[in-house]
Amino acid sequence: MAKNRRKFTQCPNCGYTFEEVNNFCPNCGQENHDLNVPVKHLIAEFFEGTLHFDTKIWKTLKLLLLKPGLLTEKFNIGQRASYVPPFRLYVFVSLVFFFVLALTTKSPNPDPVITKQNKTTRTILPGVSIGTTIPDTVLTGTDAVQVKTLDSLMQQDEDMKALEASFGGSEFGQEFVAKFNRFISNDQEATQKLMKNTSFMMFLLMPFFALLLHLYYRKLGRNYVEHLMFSIHLHTFYFILIIVAILLDQLLPAVDFGIIIILVMLLYLFLALRQVYKRSLIKTLVSILPISFVYLLTLFIFLMGTLAVSVLMS
Repeated sequence: MAKNRRKFTQCPNCGYTFEEVNNFCPNCGQENHDLNVPVKHLIAEFFEGTLHFDTKIWKTLKLLLLKPGLLTEKFNIGQRASYVPPFRLYVFVSLVFFFVLALTTKSPNPDPVITKQNKTTRTILPGVSIGTTIPDTVLTGTDAVQVKTLDSLMQQDEDMKALEASFGGSEFGQEFVAKFNRFISNDQEATQKLMKNTSFMMFLLMPFFALLLHLYYRKLGRNYVEHLMFSIHLHTFYFILIIVAILLDQLLPAVDFGIIIILVMLLYLFLALRQVYKRSLIKTLVSILPISFVYLLTLFIFLMGTLAVSVLMS
């Protein structure tokens, strides 16, 4: 869809005299399009651009979802005008992902059995606090659930001590453990910070994965940008897959979709690698093992780093 431009005769930025065919200034690059118009014209342009985006998005998603790797291949050979650019597609899908995640993430209600908390003790039941010996009589009757909660908190307290000991009792370790304790005590705030930092982490992970592909397929002589486009499309598909899994989990909470998601991810990766890199069935299967292992290791490191940054920023 061609854009209906209101052209200048002279560039307002550098003074270059335009020819009729100039949509951009050949001298400074500024778009030859007058935006000083009534609001109704801007609204009309917005819907024009939105509809144009919509016609591309459906063609792009069809290839991305049903033809693994073909969208990347088309981009790499220059067939780009009919599809949404990879980075713009990723941003759009990731925004939908975090929006759905925010809508479906619920903070659990505070445990009613916790009545008091300070730096040294946590009173769970009347007369019972962390470190107090629990009589056998408490283990019977209606107090069973409360005692389980007490045991869980006592275990958490031991875990915090073990975490602090892993830092050698340093001042930084004590401060980190204190922040970590505060971080996990506020589930809603922790989720929001993790969501924000995870979005940034994914931006870093994509070029990392592209570098992994660049090193693994270095003998093919591919440009790094080609691997980067593959990585962007792959992570875009993963975002869409997780969005679907989150929505299905809301509809069917009793069904565990974890294994299914992992299998679909691996199958999609296999098909996309074979489509883009044109390796044989056996070579592609063999390549899945080292690529997946290094990727999962990198993902784990990035997630731990994201958690640590989230705790330190809390």
